[in-house]
Amino acid sequence: MKDPSACVLIVDDQPADVALVAEFLKGSGMTVTVVADGFKALAACKVRTPDIILLDLQMPIMSGTDVLNRLTAEEKTKNIPVVFLRPAEAKLALAKEHDDYPLLVKPLEPQDVLSLVKTVLREKTLKDELKKKEAQLKELTLTDPLTSCRNSRYLMEFLRTELRQCVRYEHPLSVLVIEVDSAKELARFWNASTGTEPLLSQLATVMNRGNRKADLLSRTGQAEFVLVLPFTNAEGAVEVAERVRTGVDQNSFIFGEDTEKFTVSIGVCQFKPKMDTTGETLLSFARAAMHQAKEAGGNQTFVAE
Repeated sequence: MKDPSACVLIVDDQPADVALVAEFLKGSGMTVTVVADGFKALAACKVRTPDIILLDLQMPIMSGTDVLNRLTAEEKTKNIPVVFLRPAEAKLALAKEHDDYPLLVKPLEPQDVLSLVKTVLREKTLKDELKKKEAQLKELTLTDPLTSCRNSRYLMEFLRTELRQCVRYEHPLSVLVIEVDSAKELARFWNASTGTEPLLSQLATVMNRGNRKADLLSRTGQAEFVLVLPFTNAEGAVEVAERVRTGVDQNSFIFGEDTEKFTVSIGVCQFKPKMDTTGETLLSFARAAMHQAKEAGGNQTFVAE
């Protein structure tokens, strides 16, 4: 089966040595570019990133090793699969320097080259798919599945990073701990046949309105959210908290065929130098302020002293 998407770059200072192979690969449906030195190879990679490079080890001015070093130093080209080509009379030690890379000995047999190219491309595809799945899995472990907000694990990693920056550069950071007031009422929806996913997603959407890219909203409990506000002092955090609180209070949430009204209580705390940089103390102060807001009747914002 032809693979018109495969782009092959052949780098050899004796183009005649690879002409037959180039035509054979083209006949299999691949796009093939042949260049005669390393400088042209690097320039070709900037024009179009090849899927695989067949690279002659022994070339004047810039050797195959030099080309490889330049390729691996660039983010765009460092993961391009490379197959080395060497003359049969080349020193064995030269080939051993590149044991991690596939190697073909010249003169080249077109069918052998095609088979190896297909094998290397197949392995590259499998590795790329594995990396993608690993990235997706990591994303799932850091994301709350019901709201698509970040979860507690991500929150604590984020806070540790941000708080170290606060200490180093002396900029403010505040957190809001937000909890739905009618927790018992909300718990009723957990047992409903329609589930709570739409409701929690709507709550998260309202809480995220007007937030900056630097801010982080995470779901940390059944009805609790934490909003981290970098570069924000307590006064600014109270303004954000009131925007969140009134936004929830004034919003009607759709649940099945009905609409529901909710309110939230919010605790605000600004990071102080005496606090630890894990975020535990900061969150405990904000959470305590949130519970005080609940005890005062709910639908209020309290600031930790």
